[in-house]
Amino acid sequence: MASVKADRIIDKWATIVEQAAGKGEYIYTVLDTELTKANIPQVTWSRGDVNMGMMTRSREFLIIKNAGLREYTVYVHARDVGSHLDCGWFLTVEPGMFKKAFSKHMTGDPNALSQSLGFFSQQDLSAWTHIVHRTFLRIVKDLMGDLDLDITGMNTTSKGFLSVW
Repeated sequence: MASVKADRIIDKWATIVEQAAGKGEYIYTVLDTELTKANIPQVTWSRGDVNMGMMTRSREFLIIKNAGLREYTVYVHARDVGSHLDCGWFLTVEPGMFKKAFSKHMTGDPNALSQSLGFFSQQDLSAWTHIVHRTFLRIVKDLMGDLDLDITGMNTTSKGFLSVW
């Protein structure tokens, strides 16, 4: 089981699909198919439970990792909230204990050294998260279209480190 703390979330996106409760499995299935087609180098994914630390309840997410950027993980969710479907993702940075302590000592921010990426790593992180975001967004928009919901006012940008659009 993965554990995610709020201070590790560096980017996120979410929307509510009205009257779409019960469609989460559809989202996960189509996303799995589309990620397979995308064939993103070094990227793997699996479904798993995520909590916020010991003794907290968990929720199911699609956990997406990149072997070349091991400190970064995307957590995708599609969960019922009443009669609606909450769809979104979180990008986290999870430095190791030594790097986190050193970074906090040197900069005051435990994630600063992990977010200071080289040019190629920035390029890879940007490409990987953009592909996941755009694919997920397209799937959500398609579902909304199937339900005859208006997508014109839907927020398509993320809020955070990368500001994925």
